[in-house]
Amino acid sequence: MNAVLRSHLSSSQSALWRSLDALQGRPWPYCITAFHRISDRFADELSYPVRAFAELCRYWRDHYEILNLDRLLARLAHGDAAHHPTLVITFDDGYADNAEVAAPILDALGLSATFFVTTGVMGSEHRFFWDQALAATPPLMNWNQVRELHAAGFGIGSHTVSHARLSVTRGAALEHELQASRSRLESELGAPVLDFAYPFGQAADCDGTARAAVARAGYRCCLSCHGGLVAAGDSPYTLQRISVSPKYHATPHDWARRYLRARHSAKRAA
Repeated sequence: MNAVLRSHLSSSQSALWRSLDALQGRPWPYCITAFHRISDRFADELSYPVRAFAELCRYWRDHYEILNLDRLLARLAHGDAAHHPTLVITFDDGYADNAEVAAPILDALGLSATFFVTTGVMGSEHRFFWDQALAATPPLMNWNQVRELHAAGFGIGSHTVSHARLSVTRGAALEHELQASRSRLESELGAPVLDFAYPFGQAADCDGTARAAVARAGYRCCLSCHGGLVAAGDSPYTLQRISVSPKYHATPHDWARRYLRARHSAKRAA
């Protein structure tokens, strides 16, 4: 096991250590992470605290290889496995704190990331239904902020027009959510947009009909958000992500423990 990762695990986990030591020298799966808000203003599972985010990013910078989606997809296309912990950072929905808080931290650390935005609500005071219980409406990015992220070298991807659940969106409505969001992004950025992340992103939301529509709309990949790692031979249209939550990943120690368990589970499943 990677000695640095081991240092973040307690001595009570010797059984996990032994099982992971058996994997020493074997290829590592890739890991794609997903954040939503980086904020101290709210105390829900979608709001990762600012200082904790900076600490986790520093830990990743020091102990992981950080890839952007371009490099990950190139490696997958060639069937290249990782031989050390390797990670991609993404964000969903398009909250303003992604641009105002997360991006400066990532930039200062030299880390790449992709931001998947819900095009129909950028620059508005829209309140997603899962935010109704919050004391205030979390602000969303405006188009200037989206363009500034792109100009700074961050990836920008589609998260549909309205954050539609694709497993229950069919026909012309499904095509519109995918094609209109991509068209708006390309118009705003003046550049191709090829990456897509499923709203909600649970296994049932990423069915074959939705995947086929994503491919027809011209995207090169689609990302879920129901946990799991990515193997070298995985299709770019079935990429799994781990949603990073302050409930389960509050510190680098917590992250390392759950990441190694995920790696062990992935190897057993293979």
